[in-house]
Amino acid sequence: MIRKTVCVGIAALFAAPSFAYEVATVSGGGQIAGKVSFKGAVPEPRRIQITKDNKVCGTGTREVVDVAVKGGNLRNAVVYLAKVDKGKPWGEAEKPLLDQKGCTFVPGVLIVRKDAELTIRNSDPVLHNIHTYEMIGTVRRTMFNVGQPDKGDMRQPIKMRRSNVVKIECDAHDFMHAWAFAADNPYLAVTRDDGSFAIDNVPPGEYELKAWHPILGERSAKVTVKGGDTVSAAFEFSR
Repeated sequence: MIRKTVCVGIAALFAAPSFAYEVATVSGGGQIAGKVSFKGAVPEPRRIQITKDNKVCGTGTREVVDVAVKGGNLRNAVVYLAKVDKGKPWGEAEKPLLDQKGCTFVPGVLIVRKDAELTIRNSDPVLHNIHTYEMIGTVRRTMFNVGQPDKGDMRQPIKMRRSNVVKIECDAHDFMHAWAFAADNPYLAVTRDDGSFAIDNVPPGEYELKAWHPILGERSAKVTVKGGDTVSAAFEFSR
C-alpha cells in the first residue's frame, strides 16, 4: 500500500499542468497596450562560424542576437495574461507556422497554443534537423527531434509537461536558434521592434500581466481592464 501511494505521488508531480480555455463571446472588451524596455549595457551577439551549405546559409559567421534592443526598446518579449479561463478565439496561435529560410528560423520567437500542431516549413534546398526542448528551469527535455531533408511542410504536436517554454535548434546548423511560448490562452503578444505590444478584446476584470523573455526572465504586474478602455502597461528588463 505504501509503495502504491508513493508511485501515485511521483506521477502527479510530473503530470502536465491542467488548463482549460473556453472560447466565448466577449462583451465590452478592453485593451492592454504598452512597451517593454531594456536598461543598461546590451549583451553582445554571439558569432558562430558557418561551416556547411554556404550557398544557402551564407559564408563567414552568423550573428545570433539573444537580446534584441533598439533605442532602449526590447524586441521578442512575450507579454501575456495569466489564468484566463474564457474569451476570444485563439487566432494565429491555433495554427502556428515556423519557417526555415536562408538557414534562419522565422520567426525567432513564436507563439503556439498548448497541444496545437506546429507546422514546420523547410523553404531551403538543404537538410534541416529540428530539435525542440521543453525548458523546465535549466533542464532540457527533448520534445521531438526530426530531420527535414526536402522543401515542404510537416507537422509536430506541442506537448508540454510542466513549462511554457520551448527551445528550438537545428542539429544540422548550430547557428540556427529560436524559441516558442506555449500558451494557455490567446491573450498574449510578442513585442515589436519598438518594444510595443497590444492585447485586445480582454474581458473586463483584474489580471496578472506578465512579460517573458527567453534570456532575461520574467516580470509581472497587476492590471484592471474596464469595458472599452485601453490600459497602459510597461515593463523594464536589465542585464
